[in-house]
Amino acid sequence: MIDLYKDMGEKYFAASNTKDGFVSYFDDVFSEKYCDRIYILKGGPGVGKSTFMKKLAKLSEEKGFGTEYFLCSSDPYSLDGIIIKEKRVAVIDGTNPHSVEPAMAGVREIIVDLGRAWDTDLLLEKKDEITALSHQKKKYYNECYSFLYSKSVMDSLLYNLLFPYILFDKLDRSATRLVKGIFKGYGKSDGPASVKTRITSAMSTQGRIRLSTFEDKAKMCIFIKEPFADSRLPAHYLSAVFDYAKNIGAKIHVSFNPERKNEIDAIFFPEAEVSVSVFDEALVSYCDRIQKKCRIINTARFVDIKGFSHLKPLRKFYSKLSENMQKMALESLENAGKAHAETEKIYRPCTDYGTVEKITNEYLNKII
Repeated sequence: MIDLYKDMGEKYFAASNTKDGFVSYFDDVFSEKYCDRIYILKGGPGVGKSTFMKKLAKLSEEKGFGTEYFLCSSDPYSLDGIIIKEKRVAVIDGTNPHSVEPAMAGVREIIVDLGRAWDTDLLLEKKDEITALSHQKKKYYNECYSFLYSKSVMDSLLYNLLFPYILFDKLDRSATRLVKGIFKGYGKSDGPASVKTRITSAMSTQGRIRLSTFEDKAKMCIFIKEPFADSRLPAHYLSAVFDYAKNIGAKIHVSFNPERKNEIDAIFFPEAEVSVSVFDEALVSYCDRIQKKCRIINTARFVDIKGFSHLKPLRKFYSKLSENMQKMALESLENAGKAHAETEKIYRPCTDYGTVEKITNEYLNKII
């Protein structure tokens, strides 16, 4: 967990660096269900896209509008987008790797070209440096994805060891009881479930990050604890919770594992104001400090530990390899971040920030 933008409201991610490469959730997060108009910022490193969004978000909050912040999954000190809820307006970074092209240009999507502020002749003189740094950054990201893929292989081997000893019926019954308890007195909804993707974790240049947004919004925080590293039992438990809640038509905010897409790592039920997420020691300590009501469910009781005990040496071996792969993945991301920072240093002197400010103020007035 990291304390980013502590004075700001709801904070999430809209993409992930995974074993399958870069995964974007932009289509869901910024869909027509939530946004009638999207402003797509174009322009390269250091041109002021995040500054544009931060200024707009601050103005939005000063006007009393609810604002969601979507941090960059690679560099969490930058923004990938914001949503101004009441106005149903989003502003997003539409550059690589989450390039966004308009489907209804000028109607729903508006292109904002901050690249107009560049001195392109001066940038051309820096072409070789920029190209070299671009290749470096791509190399480091590819290394990261390879390490995460290798980690997933170790995790799969560990899970295959565990699988015959998982008490799935007992796990499913527990998950069902939990959801029934959460929604006791609500009754089954007449309509379909409402599912909103809001990512709360990331593998980033600043390390593995877990945001506390679901817990901050909840009155009751439930944490699902693993009996040992990378068993994936919490993911099974959360999947069972999600399926049952969906069947009763609940409103659900769901977050996915930053390493493995479509594997749930956290859920928030806005009606009941309850969060259910993978155990994180720092996050539990944080909840204790702010006197948030918590409950911990240890998934060790859903495993035949006695039957599994003879595999302990092999389990430790796979776990250690998995841990090392994650460490190397994060080191590669850190190096990618350094290459990006060097690229920004080149672009800044080639950017007319007076022009950027003029463009920013023009759109701030239009949007707010």
